[in-house]
Amino acid sequence: MDFYQINLAAFVLGNGSMVYRQYRQDKRADLSERIQGFDAENNNGAGDGGHPAKVDTAPTASSAKQFTNIFFPVYVLVWGADWLQGPFIYTLYKDEKKLPEEIVARLFTTGFLAGAISALFVGSLADRFGRKNACLAYCAITSLSCLSVLSNNITILFAGRALGGLGTTLMYTVFEAWMVTEYNQRALEGTSLKLSSIFGRMITLSSVVAVLAGLVGQVFVSWTGTNCAPFVASICCLAPASFIIARKWSENFGDSGSAPKEKKDSLKLLLGVDKQVLTLGLTSCCFEGSMYLFIFFWSPALKSSHLLAHQHSALPFGIIFASFMGAMMLGSMLFTKILTDKRWMTCRELLQTVVVLASGSLLCTVFFRSEYVTFWLFCVFELCVGMYFPAMGYQKGKVVGDGERAHIYGLLRIPFNIFVVVALSLTKEGDAYRETIFMTCSGLLLIVGAVVGVFLHD
Repeated sequence: MDFYQINLAAFVLGNGSMVYRQYRQDKRADLSERIQGFDAENNNGAGDGGHPAKVDTAPTASSAKQFTNIFFPVYVLVWGADWLQGPFIYTLYKDEKKLPEEIVARLFTTGFLAGAISALFVGSLADRFGRKNACLAYCAITSLSCLSVLSNNITILFAGRALGGLGTTLMYTVFEAWMVTEYNQRALEGTSLKLSSIFGRMITLSSVVAVLAGLVGQVFVSWTGTNCAPFVASICCLAPASFIIARKWSENFGDSGSAPKEKKDSLKLLLGVDKQVLTLGLTSCCFEGSMYLFIFFWSPALKSSHLLAHQHSALPFGIIFASFMGAMMLGSMLFTKILTDKRWMTCRELLQTVVVLASGSLLCTVFFRSEYVTFWLFCVFELCVGMYFPAMGYQKGKVVGDGERAHIYGLLRIPFNIFVVVALSLTKEGDAYRETIFMTCSGLLLIVGAVVGVFLHD
């Protein structure tokens, strides 16, 4: 095996080992909880002096399992639909539809602009009309966006990208808002199912789905001879997701009454008075913006290092991408291990550590030009991504109230979308510009690490 195959095999073995250990630990926790519940039932049945015992209404392992059984299948299907599209959208526009580079850039920019604009209102609409309805709207809107790629009409393609941007905002806000609110309403904190472990499991599943979706998408393209096939497959994922949401999910709302105090709290948020929410917004903007720029620049960076080593063979980008997803999956499981199992540090401390480590990994790529070292540094960055998303999700779950959760989650995405649009509009080719981008992102992340340490509370 060559270098990249060995690294992928190491990630597969390491992740497999951690998944098995987590499975054994979850089984032991579930068994312990069942035993405690059985003992409680026996004690309640005995009563005291002939009087009926009080009924224990505490949440049980079965209620936690019921919750995960209706949420995670939808989460996997929704993210599977998204990952199926990602690897093929650029080559669909550029190579299959033969669109000029400028038009392709405008299509991508349209999606991010639509995401930024829709973030102003989709969250508040979801809070008012229901997060479940918003999730169903996401499935319908994204399906229409996928159907748009079947056309060669440029107007329809731009409309499809706008719908895609709207759908992305919904995906990153309403599903998480529904999950956290439903978790709180069911009072599942009293079970072995902790909110932090749910966020960790979400990123683990997303990483696995990303690898599988890439492989399945490539098979569909090979079978059909068109890059449109993965987009049709995405619709096939969204259809059963819609069915489960409609049949199994209960509806939850925000504080649609908009009492004066709630309006004041929203105004505080918009003016940046709430320092914790502002800190989360700054962190999201800089980290997730750096992540999207990393997506654009990692392949040319590795190509450049490959050529510097006087290697002219083609890089195995599929294996490299799978390794990155393996690193991200490893990060999500480390998050669960650090925060939930071992409790080595608080979530705020972990988030601060992750941001600073990500800063260092990007900065080091500028000074170390070895192909293998660059690859490992990129894996470290992906490891940080795997820990960042559950940490950020958990912090938002603590800081933001259920009443305006979707609305605030949407607002937090506005700076990020603007960051990406501006960065894309200034993008140039060449090693010097790419190194400038990595150094700039590194500096911003270092500043964010300091801000998190000062303003974010445990």
